[in-house]
Amino acid sequence: MELDELETYRSWWKKQNSTISGFTRSFIAHTPSGDVLEADFNFHEKLVRLSVEISNENGKNYAATIKDGSIVKEKDVTSGRNYPISRKIRPYKDIFSCLPDADLLDTLGGAYEISLTPLGKKEKRLGRGIYQEEELASPWGADLPESTKYDHIFGITRETWFQKWMRKRWENKYTKEPFWTRFRRRFWAETLDVILGLGLAWVVYNYWFDYVILGTALASFGFLSGGFDWALRKRDPLMIKVLSFMCLGSYFFYNGYTRF
Repeated sequence: MELDELETYRSWWKKQNSTISGFTRSFIAHTPSGDVLEADFNFHEKLVRLSVEISNENGKNYAATIKDGSIVKEKDVTSGRNYPISRKIRPYKDIFSCLPDADLLDTLGGAYEISLTPLGKKEKRLGRGIYQEEELASPWGADLPESTKYDHIFGITRETWFQKWMRKRWENKYTKEPFWTRFRRRFWAETLDVILGLGLAWVVYNYWFDYVILGTALASFGFLSGGFDWALRKRDPLMIKVLSFMCLGSYFFYNGYTRF
């Protein structure tokens, strides 16, 4: 496919505020034939929603939800029923592959044959979620380091490491979901973890009647629950929960060790 065609596809995509609860980024594209393509992204949950509105089907709308490379749900939005929509999305795979968001495409994981790397950009893939811009071929046959010697002549101003850090910090803050949205989504899961931890403490204490063992169990549960959040549930550990169990476990361990 020609680079000019890919650049045309890229120019169709426009960033907008997502209208779907729980999604922080959204892109929309209108094709010359009147089709409407949309991609919504939740970076923290590794969740993507793709939708296509096809003009020659009287504007019927189809949507798919993908979580970290796995297709979770496919639906005919117009009729409201589940429907396999692979053949509806694949004709637009090149357009979706030109989405100007590398994280979103990486989260799709190649679903519907959509590229893992934004097409039309001079970058190469080093690993899952890791990209590096490709340098143009050197006329000397070797990759030379980027020179900044003549930046002042051409009026080029490059970011310092501090400016780059501040920019990424503000970008993360801008794309972060509101506190109450994150609280509502995790409330019941975290409540179940607390109930499970307290239930474990009750069983351990009633079986051994030993504060040292009780404290060890509580601290271990706090550590393991944080590890499960990060490794299995693919979300940031709730540090208040982890520290609460570990502090409570330390308290019982200390009292059991020094007094009994």
